[in-house]
Amino acid sequence: MTLNVQNRRKQQRHKLTDAVTICSDGISQVIDISSGGMSFRCRCEQCLSKRWEIDIVDSTTGVHLQEFPVEKVWESVEDKKDYAPIFSTMVGVKFKSLSHEQLSALHQLIYR
Repeated sequence: MTLNVQNRRKQQRHKLTDAVTICSDGISQVIDISSGGMSFRCRCEQCLSKRWEIDIVDSTTGVHLQEFPVEKVWESVEDKKDYAPIFSTMVGVKFKSLSHEQLSALHQLIYR
């Protein structure tokens, strides 16, 4: 019996269509987010370390979450195709040691 990826997650993921992450390595497109972490697409040239801080900006709501500590859990580079997508690498991260203020702001973004 195989388990669906969604069934293995500790928190439910929520799609964000108009959100980006910003860090010293550049801007990335958010795929989905939960209270425990998120996934996003970025350029393969970006060198993402094991841990860093990101800002999350949602253009729909105007929410700007600042200096969220994250740790990379997985990374996947898309196969080369006839066209070159801008964001060709998918990355999954978990949030690390969020303050009460950061957790509250994250919940406002997720449960808007």
